[in-house]
Amino acid sequence: MPAIKDDALVLRRLDYSESSQILVVLTRTHGLRRLIAKGAKRSTKTRFVPGIDLLERGWVVFLPGSRSDSHLGTLTEWLQTEAYLGLRTALPQWYAAQYAADVTVAAMEEAEPHVDLFDALAGLLGALSAGRSPLPEVVGYQCALLRSLGLWPDLSRCVLCDRVAPPGRAAYYGFHQGGLVCSQCVPAAGQVRKVGAAVLTSLRESDWPPDTVGPALALLDETLRHLIGRGTLLAKLDQGKVGSKQV
Repeated sequence: MPAIKDDALVLRRLDYSESSQILVVLTRTHGLRRLIAKGAKRSTKTRFVPGIDLLERGWVVFLPGSRSDSHLGTLTEWLQTEAYLGLRTALPQWYAAQYAADVTVAAMEEAEPHVDLFDALAGLLGALSAGRSPLPEVVGYQCALLRSLGLWPDLSRCVLCDRVAPPGRAAYYGFHQGGLVCSQCVPAAGQVRKVGAAVLTSLRESDWPPDTVGPALALLDETLRHLIGRGTLLAKLDQGKVGSKQV
């Protein structure tokens, strides 16, 4: 199979040996890929090579893996194009980027291209690196992730009885149902949460004022946790809000 060249973001990195790494990268047109980078950290007496770093962007050339080796491809070339150095100067930005990378890997199917999602994640990393406030940026990315995967919740009606949800009013949100549940259908819905009118308006309009950005982030995070079947790095993101420190 011929080699593939693509724009890529490094979402996970694991040292495999003294000189090699296993990477999970999101490529722009070939989706999520798991690659072994043989010799990526091989240094010489005159040149130190630290390997490929987490949360950087570059041009990747790789040979796709076969089903017999669990789809682990082989990286043959890497050229860094963006280091996002601003992520490495403050914990809020760093933790926000890690959170986004983690939920992306957990939610996506391998080798399924989502160009819009790649662009959204690259935009998030760029905004965070430039010092933008993490919470609104992360909520915007949560929305982009759910929409790109076709999993955006229905916030316009009761998903069980099809009753229209009146604007400007609080409502119940069913995590298993993937949208709003009216008060009459709540007993049949199982786990629901009451969501305030202002938060629902923010989600519908993609607008994140200070009083709704935190509740919106928590609601979308719980939605993602139900979808991926495990916890996320939200607690780390909350920890990072305490203040800026050197990473």
